Amino acid sequence: MRRLVGLALVVVFVLAAASARAEMVVCGPGAMNDALAEVAVKAALAGMPFKAVIGHSPGQARQIIEGGPCDIFISAEAQWMTVLADKDQLATGGARPLASTHLVLIAPSSSSLIFTGRPGESLGLAMGEGRLAMAEPGMVPAGRMAMAALQAQGSWPGVSGRLALTENVRGVAALVERGEAPAGIAFSSDVAGDAKLRTVFDFSQAGTPPVLFPMAVIKGHDGAGVIALFAYLSGRETLAILKNHGFSEP
Repeated sequence: MRRLVGLALVVVFVLAAASARAEMVVCGPGAMNDALAEVAVKAALAGMPFKAVIGHSPGQARQIIEGGPCDIFISAEAQWMTVLADKDQLATGGARPLASTHLVLIAPSSSSLIFTGRPGESLGLAMGEGRLAMAEPGMVPAGRMAMAALQAQGSWPGVSGRLALTENVRGVAALVERGEAPAGIAFSSDVAGDAKLRTVFDFSQAGTPPVLFPMAVIKGHDGAGVIALFAYLSGRETLAILKNHGFSEP
């Protein structure tokens, strides 16, 4: 009897594990949290349910290399997709650009902050008191891009000692919204349609390139369901949702 009970428990465990993995997993960046949540609802109605796992791209790339569960990876930086490609972690066909956005300096909508981005202009002086909200440069691609943009413009030395660091760009927007930082550097998609925030300066005006979000199927996860989902994420309905959330075509 004990053997029968034990066997039954094993069968239940295996079936439960298989059922849990029946839901596809899309790993994506914090910047796409809201957009992917909306896409997931639409995809489920189309017969392709998936779970969006949100995190910073470097950490997700490392987890994929270590065998972590991920069927489709969307990176906030092409570098980490290249890392996966170099380690033979991508399915046949490799990556394709899903969407794009660009780096912007944001402030509360009621703020009178002026910053034109001219070479050598001091963002620290323009801000006055308070800290600049920014994603952690050592962990998050958006933070690394923000640091590089400020270094190129010349403001980095004046603000590097007065930063309010966050885990992602959505955290930057939240700090600025609550008035806990007079300004922050985020993606344009983070302030689209947000009446509490305004764009002070668009770093693309200073030559900072757009931020591309590449997407790829992970090697060994390229079953029919995942391929169908990948095609859906590459399609017009998903692009329309991304545009509604402030992203642009790649």
